[in-house]
Order: sequence, then C-alpha cells, then structure tokens
Amino acid sequence: MLDKLKKIAYIVPMDILLDASAIMAIILNEPNKEKIIKFTKNSIILSPEVISFEIGNALINLFRRGKITEEELLAAYRNFSLIPLRIIKVDIEKALKIACKYKIYAYDAYYLETACRLKLSLITFDESMKRVGASLKINILEKDQI
Repeated sequence: MLDKLKKIAYIVPMDILLDASAIMAIILNEPNKEKIIKFTKNSIILSPEVISFEIGNALINLFRRGKITEEELLAAYRNFSLIPLRIIKVDIEKALKIACKYKIYAYDAYYLETACRLKLSLITFDESMKRVGASLKINILEKDQI
C-alpha cells in the first residue's frame, strides 16, 4: 500500500520554483540537467520576474571569462526561452528585508521571498540560498531528491 502511495505522490504535479543556478544547469547541459528535467516533468515551474535578466547576466559573465562563445551564449538563451516558466511577481520590499536580515544579494532574496510567500519548494545549487532558505523554512530540493 505504501508503495502505491509513493507512486501516486510522485506523479501528482506540484509547483516548483527554480533559481538561476538550476536553470543554468539545464540550458548549459550540466550534469544535473536530466535530473532537474525529470523531476519537474509533471510540475508547474515558476521563477521570479527577474529570471531573464539574471540568466542574461550569468551568460554574459561566462562569455566575458572566456567560458562560452557568443554562439553558445545565444543558443543557451534560446534554450532558456523554451522552458515553460510561469513568471511570478516579487514583493520587492519583503525581499529587501530578507536581503538585509541575512546579508545576501537582492537577487537571491527575490527567489526566497517568492518561495516563502507562495510556500513553494525551491531547486537551487547556491549554498547561501540553501542556508537562508532553511532558516525561512523553505523546502529546498537537494541533488539526491531530484
């Protein structure tokens, strides 16, 4: 009976918030890509409204450091635009309070504020966000869970 419940729970769609580190793993074909895709297959994938700016900035940083070519950058951004993301408005004031309290970047606080307010699970590979997320009682999905 428990095995049946586990299978049912696994296929029930849930809302999952992805941060830029998780999305970058997908669009740059990093080792965790397939796990993230498989885990989120039956889910509604959400991200804060700043995600396209953050992805663009992260890709430019890789380009400037010589890690990717311009063609790879553009291909990765095209891949990003194919991800069926539901974009969520951020409560900036609450996010800034989180950023001040935990002394983190505002961009990180945008994800945390969204996950906290909407009671969403979060996929991130950012250790600082994991620590703060745990303090905020956010369900952080770890590599071994996805």
